[in-house]
Amino acid sequence: MLIRIAPDMFIDERFECVTVNEVRKEIFQTQRFKTKYAWRKNYKNKIIPVINIINTGNDFTLIYDSINQLIDACIINKKTARTFGLSSMDKRIAAYTIANKLQISSDDKDLIVFLEQEFDIKNIGPLAIVNDWIKKGLIALDDNLQNIIEDWKMNDEPPQPNLEKENFEKLTGFKYLGF
Repeated sequence: MLIRIAPDMFIDERFECVTVNEVRKEIFQTQRFKTKYAWRKNYKNKIIPVINIINTGNDFTLIYDSINQLIDACIINKKTARTFGLSSMDKRIAAYTIANKLQISSDDKDLIVFLEQEFDIKNIGPLAIVNDWIKKGLIALDDNLQNIIEDWKMNDEPPQPNLEKENFEKLTGFKYLGF
């Protein structure tokens, strides 16, 4: 959804956003994305994975192996009291994040809890990112931004934290109309 707000988020370094090829493939090949986000095709040339975040090297391999060992050991998700169900892609995303000392923004609950619980990496929600971009002057509130945020609710996106809603309203002077 953020790509609709800032189409150059993966191209313009000021946005401080990167993605990897696995995420790009998921966006364009997964039926869930095809059905829910038909507009995503309009941004295909803007979702450019970074090349210098690669899945080779000792750090990545060591971290990826450690993640596999943790999952194989059936560690418990403390929020659900169940074992983590990370896909191979989730494990790779976690390894990229840890190995490259990145932050993550995801709506995959298991991945979010896993990274926070096991590696103290907190998820950054989309509204927090939007608020940061507004503070930095990278985007401004206009009708298009308000419409996209309202779409979050219609697309059953996860609710945003109250603190971020309040921050949005302080930054813009307008009521937060999303979910």
